[in-house]
Amino acid sequence: MLIEIKAGQFRKVSRLVRRECCNCMDGNCLLLDDGETHTCVQLITKYHIFCNHFKDAVLPLDKELYRVLICGNDYKRCQSCGSRFYSKARNKRYCDKCAERIKRQKAAERKRRQRERQKQLLYINN
Repeated sequence: MLIEIKAGQFRKVSRLVRRECCNCMDGNCLLLDDGETHTCVQLITKYHIFCNHFKDAVLPLDKELYRVLICGNDYKRCQSCGSRFYSKARNKRYCDKCAERIKRQKAAERKRRQRERQKQLLYINN
């Protein structure tokens, strides 16, 4: 499966290949090495991602680029702060920062209601 990339993404991909790919040495690909030097395929191609090693091992290091290229633009808006975030789950409503805060608030409210019910039961029984 070929993944299309744009001009701005090509620069990010090239930077990522040169910095992070363990098979790219001086612009040459060690996976293609058969005694002769071969230029890294990913550094020459401007419109697609051809290298499976790059796609599987190196691209996930840049989370934002990975989400745009592999997952698409399925961003959601946080219902609390309004910032954009990515999630595969369809029912997720909050970004990671707000999710922790909302979870604590809901747990505190739930515990308050539980304590109120216990107090009412104590007063009824006494």
